[in-house]
Amino acid sequence: MQKLLKIFLLAFFSLVLTSEDLLETSMTEEDYANFKVNLIKSIKNHPEALLQNSLVSQKVYDVEIVKSRLKPQLYFLSSSKSPLDSETYSFFQSIQQKQHSTIDQTMVLQGMLTDFGQTKNLVLQEKNNVSSTSAISQSEKSKLVLRALDACMDSAVYFLLYEATKASFLRHEEISNLIKVRVDAGRAPGRELSRSNARLSEAKAKEIAMSSKLAEAQARFKSFLPSQEVCRKLPQTNFFIEMDAEKALFQAKNKNDEMRAYSFKIESLQNQVTSIKRSKLPTISAQLRADKYDISNTEDYELFGGVNLNWDLYQGNRRRMQENKAKEEVRAASYEQDAFGRELESIVSSNLAELKNGQAKLEAFEEAYYANLESRSQLKAQFFSANVSLLDLLQSERDFLESIEALIFNSKEVIMTKYIHLHYLGELIIEFSLDNESDTDLNYLDQK
Repeated sequence: MQKLLKIFLLAFFSLVLTSEDLLETSMTEEDYANFKVNLIKSIKNHPEALLQNSLVSQKVYDVEIVKSRLKPQLYFLSSSKSPLDSETYSFFQSIQQKQHSTIDQTMVLQGMLTDFGQTKNLVLQEKNNVSSTSAISQSEKSKLVLRALDACMDSAVYFLLYEATKASFLRHEEISNLIKVRVDAGRAPGRELSRSNARLSEAKAKEIAMSSKLAEAQARFKSFLPSQEVCRKLPQTNFFIEMDAEKALFQAKNKNDEMRAYSFKIESLQNQVTSIKRSKLPTISAQLRADKYDISNTEDYELFGGVNLNWDLYQGNRRRMQENKAKEEVRAASYEQDAFGRELESIVSSNLAELKNGQAKLEAFEEAYYANLESRSQLKAQFFSANVSLLDLLQSERDFLESIEALIFNSKEVIMTKYIHLHYLGELIIEFSLDNESDTDLNYLDQK
């Protein structure tokens, strides 16, 4: 009996320290710096991020394709002719004509003189498409960072909870053993042992469930950072967070990547309307042409120079319908932007409310944690000096574990909200230095 009591006390004192250590949920400065470096490297090499880079590059090539219309065009043509039949009274002359074939060659150099701004407007349209795609690319990378951070936090949360449930199971086991001693000695009814065994099974089930969730979270984390050690602590949030509602909403509407993508899309569609209007104007080009006939039998050639006028005067109502459709596309994109703007305003306001109440909420959960810790310690101490039911100890253990779960889950929620707030303000991609890749293509366009 005395041996079991000593084991009971040792288990409680040692595991209380473990539970208090659970309050240290954040990474150290050094650990967070290493995690951040590895996260940036992994995101840059992630297939989804590489896909976004490829989509932006494709749009850059579209710009160059349109620009090529402004450069001189060089064509080479070659044709051969052989007579299939001829009418002549001479048999030998007929054979000679059928065997005679000619090869003609033509070289054409053509350059556009003016199309009255049609091509330059198309270039602007494609550049806005690049900017829009680049903004979407940054938004997708930012969401990828959020998913990686969420995987890290889930890994840390379920590691901490697994440790807590594992310690809780050991404490339940010790309490059940003490109840068994009491029941065997006839000092407690048998139903207490049945209830303690039920609580013990429940604690074991929780430990198994947390172990399963931990394995799932770690597997998801490894899909983002395969070379990084799994997170056992929550990442830090040592960055500036705009808490002023007016400033935050202004920043979101001007810096949010999806909002910027809509703005560039609208500009591109407006360029499209202008392009359709300018397609009514002619295209004037200069042409230099060299023709050489029957190159196997003569050195004769002809050289021509001239100006071509290509003017599409009438196409029925097609051009007018194209213009009307393009204008509707501009309106539709504007409506989409307005709808997203309202949604963005709602999300930012909700995040700000959560962040403003977050610290107070965490302090409340921390107070509950310490209150349950003190209650459990008092019941444990009273067990040897007063007639305290061991079932009361079991209930205090359950309350204590629930307070740990609430504190850890809400800590993760508050930290995640901070990162989500950065995302909607367009700052998360900058915080993790992933905005430079998209700027490369945009700087290239500015130089051309």
